[in-house]
Amino acid sequence: MISLNRKIMLGLSSFQFMAMARRGLFYTFLALYLRVKLGLSVTETTLLASLTMIANSTSQTLVWGKVSDKYQARTSLVVIGETIAALGYIAVYFLHIHLLNTSGSVAAAYSIIAGLSLLEFFWSMSNLGWSALISDLTTSKERGKLMSVISSVGGVGRILGISVSAIMYDWGGEAGGFKSGLLFFFASGIMLASAVLIWFSTHTPERIHKNKRTGRAVSKQNALLPKSHSSATFYWFLLSVFVVGLGAFSILQVLVFYVELDSPIGATSFEIAMIRNSASIATIIASLLAVPLADKVGRKNALGLSFALSVVTPLLYIFAQNAAQMIAINSLRGVSSALMTVVGYLIASDLIPAERRGRLFGQYNAITYISFGLAGTFLGGPIADYLISTGSTQASAYVTTFQVASAVSLIGTIIYALKVKSERNEKFIRS
Repeated sequence: MISLNRKIMLGLSSFQFMAMARRGLFYTFLALYLRVKLGLSVTETTLLASLTMIANSTSQTLVWGKVSDKYQARTSLVVIGETIAALGYIAVYFLHIHLLNTSGSVAAAYSIIAGLSLLEFFWSMSNLGWSALISDLTTSKERGKLMSVISSVGGVGRILGISVSAIMYDWGGEAGGFKSGLLFFFASGIMLASAVLIWFSTHTPERIHKNKRTGRAVSKQNALLPKSHSSATFYWFLLSVFVVGLGAFSILQVLVFYVELDSPIGATSFEIAMIRNSASIATIIASLLAVPLADKVGRKNALGLSFALSVVTPLLYIFAQNAAQMIAINSLRGVSSALMTVVGYLIASDLIPAERRGRLFGQYNAITYISFGLAGTFLGGPIADYLISTGSTQASAYVTTFQVASAVSLIGTIIYALKVKSERNEKFIRS
């Protein structure tokens, strides 16, 4: 592996900053726009996450992972994916406005869901290329430090994006940020800038050739390892990540609907942004501490802490009586997210041989994204809609989804404790 220079470190960190800023900018209020302004049900709103993530995960696994391993074109995948997505966002906006004026709000809402789902098939090449690129450019020791830095920098970007989104959401009128296209155009511009940045900071023919030679060298080393054991551990690891993610992600959109209700929280747009930002602030701090913590207590134990917080946090939401309390509680989700992002990636990279990074990182990313996508549509959304349809108040229905989310995360944590954490494998624990 090569040593990271300042140019590469700056490029990777800046890319992550802009990527998280764009996500915070565009998606923070999009679910609220679809439900409150365009009239979709809770379950229909969650289709935005489920369909986009299904497209993302399947394309990474079936298409882009193979392309990445065959051509070793990590940077090119990132640049092409970001560029297609940037242009596609603009196209989705104009289609959305056309249908809003001619076919009504429901058709306009589904145009956003369908359009972003189609884009996600191509955008996912950027996700895959990014994951493999980091492993290509770093040693195991460098990787931990880099993941801490870029995860923390990404948290700063997300705070900025969410804060700007809170201002832009009603800019020029109710939900004017989406209706005028302002949020679409800003997100598109950020993606184009990201593509240019990552190309010039990481793409050199010499580095690609070095990585190919390194990959062959690491392949020989991996041939000496007990692959069947590592493979079994890897897939139990993926299962536990999927189940915990299913619980944790099932309430992300529900949480926004819950705090927006008049009781018990009654949050304003600004307070909603602050609640979301509390997790990002915690992510910034926890990301910097994740590697030292993992080195001290072990990577398995650090990831176990992340899973435990995923069990506890949804239950604590139930006891919050105002925005300030919700801000404090939601910071725990940021800690959990930071540990999952940094330590989870390190564990995956330890288990994945160099010559299969494209395919297996595709599977790792797919599990993460598909659990995010399916959680709301098949768990949180249907539970909330069913309870509301049978006479429960919205607040009561959302509280039940918090309880179910905790139970599901607990199941995933038990799987992890029994099938992954209990395995004795020194390379897996410390490498």
